[in-house]
Amino acid sequence: MLLSSSRRSARLHRVRSNQGMTLIEVMVSVLVLTLCTWMLSTTLMASAHHADSKRERALAVNSATNLLEHLHALPFDQVFALYNESPEDDPLGPGTAPGPHFQVEGLEPLLKDADGFVGRLILSSPGPSLHENTNNKRLGLPRDLNGDLNIDEEDHGGDYLILPMVIEVEWQGSAGRRLFNLETILSGIGRHEQ
Repeated sequence: MLLSSSRRSARLHRVRSNQGMTLIEVMVSVLVLTLCTWMLSTTLMASAHHADSKRERALAVNSATNLLEHLHALPFDQVFALYNESPEDDPLGPGTAPGPHFQVEGLEPLLKDADGFVGRLILSSPGPSLHENTNNKRLGLPRDLNGDLNIDEEDHGGDYLILPMVIEVEWQGSAGRRLFNLETILSGIGRHEQ
């Protein structure tokens, strides 16, 4: 009796294996295949967004460091006049200086950005005057800018020895609004103008 039941199940197995897949097996296979395809496409899309974000950040970092290197190459006593917001103190006449805003090729400005620039140089004053007693914690002010060991309300646009600044790049990226800041202090101490 034991032999006959095992023969019957073996015969059923052979018959069933010859019939192919059942509808439930097909549905489970399709579900597994769909799930795997969705996971693969999600991974590929996330990887592409990550690569875009890295590229955008690299553009922002490069533009900020390039501007900083450019500022180091300029005559130090002209940096404030060239890059503040006021055209009144531009060294070659009103409207001749680059000002605080700059473009970064490859980065899109924010959707509601009025000036259309992604980069800007933030100084302690919009110009044309530079004061030590300005209250700006981000730039470490109030602070002695001209080295006389006194924080006063005088205009130091012509005699500063240090110049705190932030180079900011803000853009509409593939992952939404993005921001990069480079905070530094430019110093003219020990520089010899030629």
